[in-house]
Amino acid sequence: MRKMKRKKKKHLRRLLAVGFVSLLSVAVLGVLGLYLLGKWGIEITLHGEQDMVIEVGSTYTEEGAEAYYGSRRFAFFERTDVEVTVEGTVDTAVPGTYRITYRAANEKCTETKIRTVIVADTQPPVITLEQNDRRYTPIGAEFVEEGFSAYDEYEGDVTDRVAVKVGDDGYAYYTVSDKAGNTATVKRQIRYDDRTAPVITLTGDTLMLVDLRKEYEEPGFTAADDVDGDLTAKVSVTTKPGANESETIYSYEVTDEHGNVGWATRIVQKRDLETPYIKLTGGESVKVYMGDRFHEPGFKAYDYTDGDLTELVEVEGEIDNFTEGAYTYTYRVTDTDGNEGIATREVLVVPREKVAEVKPEGKIIYLTFDDGPCIYTEKLLDVLAKYDVKATFFVTNQFPNYQYLIKREAEEGHTVAVHSYSHVYGRIYKSREAYLEDLNMMNDIIEEQTGKRATIIRFPGGSSNAVSRQYCVGIMSDLTSFLTEAGFQYQDWNIPSGDSDGATTAAEVFNNVKRYVQNYNISIVLQHDIKGFSVDAVEQIIVWGLENGYTFLPLQPDSPTSHHRLNN
Repeated sequence: MRKMKRKKKKHLRRLLAVGFVSLLSVAVLGVLGLYLLGKWGIEITLHGEQDMVIEVGSTYTEEGAEAYYGSRRFAFFERTDVEVTVEGTVDTAVPGTYRITYRAANEKCTETKIRTVIVADTQPPVITLEQNDRRYTPIGAEFVEEGFSAYDEYEGDVTDRVAVKVGDDGYAYYTVSDKAGNTATVKRQIRYDDRTAPVITLTGDTLMLVDLRKEYEEPGFTAADDVDGDLTAKVSVTTKPGANESETIYSYEVTDEHGNVGWATRIVQKRDLETPYIKLTGGESVKVYMGDRFHEPGFKAYDYTDGDLTELVEVEGEIDNFTEGAYTYTYRVTDTDGNEGIATREVLVVPREKVAEVKPEGKIIYLTFDDGPCIYTEKLLDVLAKYDVKATFFVTNQFPNYQYLIKREAEEGHTVAVHSYSHVYGRIYKSREAYLEDLNMMNDIIEEQTGKRATIIRFPGGSSNAVSRQYCVGIMSDLTSFLTEAGFQYQDWNIPSGDSDGATTAAEVFNNVKRYVQNYNISIVLQHDIKGFSVDAVEQIIVWGLENGYTFLPLQPDSPTSHHRLNN
């Protein structure tokens, strides 16, 4: 019995032990099940929206995230904070989709979470219409734009994309789209207006001159408006006195339907409209020989109101006296009423008529003197006068204080001819123009002293001189031909006195002339009245010549010529 009781107690203890183990196992399995059912791990929580859209150009603010490690279902389990790292950026200046990655990790596990940020252009451009009171659309005309601009927050100025359409409803519509497809539209009411004044057109001039002997007759006018059309019938004309009693101001005025005023003014002056009359002495065409100066023959000017206006005449014109051709001189005079009288005269520059050479009979001596007048010329003239012998003077202006002797030479019957104004070879032989300028200057002096110009010339150094080649090759050939065609006579010599070629006394000069003259019937003697000893020989030459049957003559345009052989 006691044995059975002991077996029962032992069996009960076993049952209790087995039951405890079973209960413990159930408890462990229960806790393990709760653990497994609680999904332990890292949980990341984003601050703010996980998926967001922001405007391009705005500011993106990173709000961050937090994370813990523990049961994701049962809060009663202990949770541990875990550090979150953020990866990724958002460029708000560039539209697009950006992803921000949030990452949390510990020794047991790793978790990530993504935030999507879309940067988008969602705002349409803004169109700004300008209001310009100075610009408007005339009635009946095409729309006149007053101005506009368009700006997009992302793309900037998009004015050039604006499309303008004029509707039939009196509005202009402006539309613009950005690249994202955002569209803006505004409208403007078109301002139609008429601000253009009518235009008055006067027939005739705005300043009309009416002859003081006649009445003014209105030439007429028209008026037109861009909207109202022809307004001529509505033009009013008024008058008022002008600046003086001879002047009247005519005012023309008209107003269109919109109050715009058009006007015009005409000044009417009563004047003497008859032009002055200019009468030319000597006719409307005169002839000038080559080498001569043109001397005004004279003129008279008369006016109906002002009378004699001769002193007010202005003369315009010039000739080149060594260039053959027709030149025009213009004569102008204006009366007190502004009327201009004009007359013209044709001046013909022509070659001189060639004179046939006449050979005198007998034994002839032509005494010629170069390079004066000077200090010895007056003594020479006294000797010539004593014997009533006429000579030829080839004059220069080397001694200006003796110019007055040129007049005496001419008055006493001697021939005055041209030698040179300056007698400077390098100046006169550098060109034809230079020589003719020198010739003109000397002939001006001759004309001033004698009243006429010389047509007989002697080249410095003679036509055969070779020194001129230093300054212009061929100049002597050119000058001799040109001056001969122009009607001038150039003279060299066939009797050298030697006064510039070695002789130093009057006796030597006399003997040279006497020796050479006897070989010719026509003798053209070269002397220089700037050499005192040469002048001293003249009386002896004259006495000898007269005693031996010689006649002394001055050179004339028809005298025999002596020409040397040209060397240039």
